[in-house]
Amino acid sequence: MGFQSARYFLANRRTNSVETRRAGSVGAALISASSTAAALTSAEGHAGEAAHGNEKYQRILDAAVAVIAENGYFNSPVSAIAARAGVADGTVYLYFKSKDDLLRTAIDTTLGRFYDAVETRFKTMDDPREQLEFIAQVHLESASVNRSMAVLMQTEMRQSAKFVAEFSHKHLAHYIQVVREVVRRGQQSGVFRRDISDAIVAHCLFGAVDELLSSSVFTQREYDAQVTAKQVLDVLLNGIGTAQVS
Repeated sequence: MGFQSARYFLANRRTNSVETRRAGSVGAALISASSTAAALTSAEGHAGEAAHGNEKYQRILDAAVAVIAENGYFNSPVSAIAARAGVADGTVYLYFKSKDDLLRTAIDTTLGRFYDAVETRFKTMDDPREQLEFIAQVHLESASVNRSMAVLMQTEMRQSAKFVAEFSHKHLAHYIQVVREVVRRGQQSGVFRRDISDAIVAHCLFGAVDELLSSSVFTQREYDAQVTAKQVLDVLLNGIGTAQVS
């Protein structure tokens, strides 16, 4: 739904566990809803000036994402972020307690936008199949909407056990829960089978889209998000066989 250079990540990719890889990439996948909601501020540690819509605050966030994606977290001093944002070093600390706080806020903001987008869209979308397809589509769109954030979330976050744990506990769990709720509604209405675990369906959907997104980010392959989301849901709901296998 991020974080050192893609080249560094590819060189070390096979050393990461499956769960760490998935935790890191979901955040990148959710970036695409950025046009649907105002920027959210971090829950803690921000001065009063860091209100929603503050232009300087947003410039610093955008600069941090770009600089860290290009150079990696440890090679991105606050001074470089400030320079990219066009502000003094000390100005960064008016809004963020530390570089960790800055990175965490960028992640929280991105994923907050995704959940806002889902909630808004679901108000006019009742079919659980269409709802799952919408989730998959915005997940897939993220690499083209903000590639720097996608690279950041696919690399930097997974280099830190602390960020992985925070992300998994807060954002990955929320993502899975949103999908599970859709599946349960579909089961209750008779659209989906009731003998299938909603948790397994949610993880299968996430895993499939996550892998496609990883391919897009690290190979620069472009997917048509709408078409690909339809195919993912077709496979998930109908399988790949031409006839029922006994």
